[in-house]
Amino acid sequence: MIEVKGAHRLSPAEREVLRLRVVAALESGRVVGYRQAAEVFRVSERSVGTWWRAYRRDGRDGLATRGGRPGPAELIGPGDRGTVFEAMAAYTPEELLIGGPLWTRQATVELIRLVVGVDMTEQGVGLWLRRHGFTPQRPARRAYEQQTHPVQPGGVGGRVDQLDAIGRAPGPDLGFAMR
Repeated sequence: MIEVKGAHRLSPAEREVLRLRVVAALESGRVVGYRQAAEVFRVSERSVGTWWRAYRRDGRDGLATRGGRPGPAELIGPGDRGTVFEAMAAYTPEELLIGGPLWTRQATVELIRLVVGVDMTEQGVGLWLRRHGFTPQRPARRAYEQQTHPVQPGGVGGRVDQLDAIGRAPGPDLGFAMR
């Protein structure tokens, strides 16, 4: 019996060699039928049948490893990609008026649409970002450093008292909203 670790774990070149070996065994008569070939080479009967039919139809070219998916490799070229990444590094979505303070998939979709003119889905942008080394991050919900000294009455360094005095000075009424 021939030792084959799961065919899905083989490199494309090793898979092509496996296909050639299966077809050669079927053609020479060393194995009889798809079932025996599948058992000997530890692949599925369906794969053996697909490989055999491709070989009979197209010869050895039918067993060649195909390239990736058809169509353009990427919607965004290297030059535009650099422009998008520079914009993400230099500005926040808030500064570009397309979102909040952090870059999200939705904000990145808008940036790509504005800069490159390509419409992408949020899922597509997530995959595109991951392909280029970006990973999702959640902002920290806690402070990294703790203040060891207690806060003085009247605010930090008496500044609240100063602001309070300014607020009471005659002049226009100012309103502040707190969240």
